[in-house]
Amino acid sequence: MMNWRRINHKAAPGRIARHGFLASLIVCAGLTGAAVAQELEGTLLVANRDGGSVSFFDLTTRLEMARLPIGPVIPHEIAVSPDGRWALTGEYGPGDDRGQRLVVIDVANAQITGRIDLGPESRPHSMMFLPDSRRAIATLEDSDTIALVDVVDLEVLDTWPTGGRDGHMVRLSPDGARAYVTSRGAEGTLSVISLDDDADPVVIATDMGAEGLAVTPDGSEVWVVNRTVGTISIVDTGSLSVVETVDARPGAGRAEISPGGRALVPNGSAGQETARYLTLFDIEDRSVLGELAINDGEPGPGAFGIHIFGETAFVADRAERSIAIYDLENFPAAQHLASDLPNPDGLGYSPLRLAVFAR
Repeated sequence: MMNWRRINHKAAPGRIARHGFLASLIVCAGLTGAAVAQELEGTLLVANRDGGSVSFFDLTTRLEMARLPIGPVIPHEIAVSPDGRWALTGEYGPGDDRGQRLVVIDVANAQITGRIDLGPESRPHSMMFLPDSRRAIATLEDSDTIALVDVVDLEVLDTWPTGGRDGHMVRLSPDGARAYVTSRGAEGTLSVISLDDDADPVVIATDMGAEGLAVTPDGSEVWVVNRTVGTISIVDTGSLSVVETVDARPGAGRAEISPGGRALVPNGSAGQETARYLTLFDIEDRSVLGELAINDGEPGPGAFGIHIFGETAFVADRAERSIAIYDLENFPAAQHLASDLPNPDGLGYSPLRLAVFAR
């Protein structure tokens, strides 16, 4: 195992450079033995793109307890209901093998309970549960709509157009009344969709390759990561306008925000070689708290899936086929969870353990 070390880093021009770093840090890849501050229990679900499956990791024992086949129309993302009972993944599909169903999973029993057919030209990618833990929304990438589904009755309840092109990621306002969707096509946009009525979506131009998406804990801002141009557009949810643009690493494509106000933004691409980093931002003043350089900052292929629970971040490194757990309060303190997974991508957390532990 490699040791951490500090090296100097010069801030890029633009918004980050003006604020400077707060305890800015770049460290070499490798995991410390430091304990993650938050005691972890429950189950981490991982969508494996190669072969099409979902892995279930028990966080108490740190063991993979089950691997559930989804099928050759492979999943990319995964969502878990707030009560931890249900999980959703989508038949997104490799290449032109485009799927049209959501897969409903009973987490405690690691079983598929059914599939929800979204119809042709759907290709579901990103999902989020509403606060009631029964209804969920999903992006239908090929039809530029989102669907509201019932995971118990296995039915589509409603659909809304996004007003964008190639809608990819979806997130909800804290009260579940609004859906936010990033669209990667054309100029790159964020769509704001009211789930309480049939009003037209509000479409906000961000920048090319709008993809990664996160909502601040109080719901006042949405962070949109524009992969093509390497920026983050910060959208005020009151005025529905971009109020600031922050520099990001080239190829940044995901974002998640913790309850404590820390935004984790990874960069990298499976299709090209680039220097890969995990960058941690302070959402209040937009400064960079720290960066983790993967493989000493040497260019290489690979992308990340990320999920935050509390101040703990789960990170799937597709190139290394591994998962690590990071303590955001003591970044980059981390622990290794798994290796040799079949192209791990989307992640979801449930507070429940598998039913086998209750027997």
